Amino acid sequence: CGDRATGKHYGAISCDGCKGFFRRTVRKRHAYVCRFEHACVVDKDHRNTCRRCRFDQCLRSGMKREAVQNERDTIVPHQASCTDSAYSEAYIATLLKAEQATHLLRASVITRTADARRTATTCDVTDSMHQQLVLMVEWAKNLTQFLELPMNAQIALLRNFSAQHLVICAGFRSMGVQDAIWLTNDSCLHRDTPAIPDVKVAARILDHLTQPMRCLHMDESEYVSMKAVALFDPLAKGVESYSTAIERTRQQVLCAFENHVTKVSPYREMPQRLANLLLLLPPMLAIARDLVEDVQLCKLFGLANVDSLMQELMLPEDTETINSTKTECVSISHRE
Repeated sequence: CGDRATGKHYGAISCDGCKGFFRRTVRKRHAYVCRFEHACVVDKDHRNTCRRCRFDQCLRSGMKREAVQNERDTIVPHQASCTDSAYSEAYIATLLKAEQATHLLRASVITRTADARRTATTCDVTDSMHQQLVLMVEWAKNLTQFLELPMNAQIALLRNFSAQHLVICAGFRSMGVQDAIWLTNDSCLHRDTPAIPDVKVAARILDHLTQPMRCLHMDESEYVSMKAVALFDPLAKGVESYSTAIERTRQQVLCAFENHVTKVSPYREMPQRLANLLLLLPPMLAIARDLVEDVQLCKLFGLANVDSLMQELMLPEDTETINSTKTECVSISHRE
């Protein structure tokens, strides 16, 4: 209708007014009739004149009925999901599908795959970090609740999550490797690799993430759930206006996560397993903060190539950096 858009709703960029109108129309199965041969003006000032033309314009703009039909009740979503195992399984399946999409994309992102599991160089480390950040953006783009947020909130969540993403991905990916981080480009960063800026962070990932993950036999469903919990952080800087919606999504993820652990674990072991998995989040965050400091030092002293995407998503906000790199970040996060 031309009013200020608040995000992507049911498949189309729209304002909250059109979002609510479309949802009510579909849920209540209203059948509107136009009295003026379907030629009514639908804009901010006249959108309530003809509901049929307004609904038709919603459809033409890309809104989908099935998106409303598949949406849960938003009044108490976390309560419904915690008691609905079928919904939890579907939620986990959505996260796994998003992860699979990044696996398919990985081949087009990776530039160094020869001599698999060779010893990593500093260039390998920074290349792998860049590749993982691109994959992170693509992963988030496959999550409906992420896309429903306005662009500024999406970028804020990605900035808050980026270092944690690098850390948890490295930890989980390295479960099958002994005493080394298996990087995205198939090289290995060994604990005792000399002259690598991130070698201390690598040791902490191995000790505090990879080893516990290996002991817990952490599966991919638990892995993607923890990624989503970390992504949808209502306390992230820059999302204050959308914290309620983000908290709601995090609760849905947590409840789906709990139901999955309940399903795969013996009854008496479930609480302990769930607690042990969630206890991986604090060290993940602490290591991520150290990683950001390492990247800052690398940039400051020229120890490694810190490209514009890494600066935009990982380093503390700097006016000059943000202005020069925001276009690249936005184009990547919304590339179709």
